[in-house]
Amino acid sequence: MDGESSWSVSVNASSVGEAASRNSFFTAMNTIIACLAVLGNSMVITVMVSRQRSFNSFTNRLILHQSVIDTIAGVVFFLHKVIRPVEMTVTLEGNVYDQLVCRLISSDFLLWAVNIASTYNLVIISLERLVATCYPVKYRNTVSSAWLKYAIGASWSLGIVYASHLIMVFEPNNGRCRDVDVQLGIRLMAGSIVLSVEYFIPLIIIVVSYTKIVIMLSKKLDKPVNVRQHRLIEAKNNVLTTVILAGVMFVICWTPNEYDYMKALFFLEFWDETIYDALTGLLACNMFVNPIIYCLNYKHFRRQLSILVSKGCRSNRVEEQPVRSVSRGALQPRAPQLACPQIAPVAS
Repeated sequence: MDGESSWSVSVNASSVGEAASRNSFFTAMNTIIACLAVLGNSMVITVMVSRQRSFNSFTNRLILHQSVIDTIAGVVFFLHKVIRPVEMTVTLEGNVYDQLVCRLISSDFLLWAVNIASTYNLVIISLERLVATCYPVKYRNTVSSAWLKYAIGASWSLGIVYASHLIMVFEPNNGRCRDVDVQLGIRLMAGSIVLSVEYFIPLIIIVVSYTKIVIMLSKKLDKPVNVRQHRLIEAKNNVLTTVILAGVMFVICWTPNEYDYMKALFFLEFWDETIYDALTGLLACNMFVNPIIYCLNYKHFRRQLSILVSKGCRSNRVEEQPVRSVSRGALQPRAPQLACPQIAPVAS
């Protein structure tokens, strides 16, 4: 009996040690992801705001908005996954404070609102590129600063509206935040809507938009153009390649997590907690991949970044130049020297 109890104690101790090491690893991983998201997107914001005249197009403003969203997402991700405890504890009373903690904080309401806002900003960028490429006349006649405000408002509105369903998912129960028990039919219907809004609808729009753009550009390249038009087409294609890569990274980062959610929803198959944490980290990587894409592929951004860095280096060199000491006598004014007139000799 004593041997069995000691064996169980050793097993529990080892499991607790493994859980602690796993939590430490994922805490470090989430911290690195959050720091990369904040630092990388802050760099993009700094470059685009400092070189505002060079990034005044509608697409670049949407890219700037994407970096702003991902910066906020990095901060919120750090607060939710690193600072906040894994399981929220509340009082047994179930008062208003407990309801707010469970329905807004434990449900990751703000984190999912920002994630969906980021997703639909990518969708808006794909639609903007589609209209600009396939319908250029209509694009020039309709796109304005007002449309930019509508686009920004639409992405944030969709994010908040989507995340509002999480308010009904958690509730305080016996001092902890628990899932609300719902019927199987309601759960399947709600899960299908969630999958459609956060993954399938954005995926379909992005794929269809960029497929049409590629087909249209392949037709336009067959027509002869002059040197100026060729350079303009190359610049537009570079922007297009950049946003397509951003869309591809969205698919890579989100697909495994959505597959895991579909298995749990329809087949009640749950992966190990370690795999779930890894998939969550992969999804969060979508916050910092876009600045890497801009630095590696977006030629105009690289050029403006190098100009900004070179200006900063030159200003530092000017400030670090030593001040030469000047003697007191050198600062005193000197009397002007009058030139003596030359008298030409008189010929005899």
